[in-house]
Amino acid sequence: MKTVKTIPEIEEDMKVLIEQIEGEDAIEEVAVEYKPYKSNMEALLSSTCIETYLEKYDEICQEDTATLECFNVSDLENLKAYIEENEIDFDTLKTETVNATCEALKFLIYEAEDEEY
Repeated sequence: MKTVKTIPEIEEDMKVLIEQIEGEDAIEEVAVEYKPYKSNMEALLSSTCIETYLEKYDEICQEDTATLECFNVSDLENLKAYIEENEIDFDTLKTETVNATCEALKFLIYEAEDEEY
């Protein structure tokens, strides 16, 4: 059975990932590239219910900044369908949001370190 991590555990994983970035250029690049993802995650996590979460997600998708494509969907209608099909509750949605941000961070680190070496 797959162990599901909590939001604090995933956030700790992200902190460790950031601390382990190798190369000054990579550190700077990740800091810049990760900022909109972190901002989007924080905006979504500040939601008090699924309705406000969906409103914020739609706003993020409409902006011209890096969108947090949680669950591999890029618009509100697909996110709603994903939530309904997978019977996701609000707490799980928030956890998956943090997990998606962690995955984005891993990719950004991989790309930055790959360019450095």
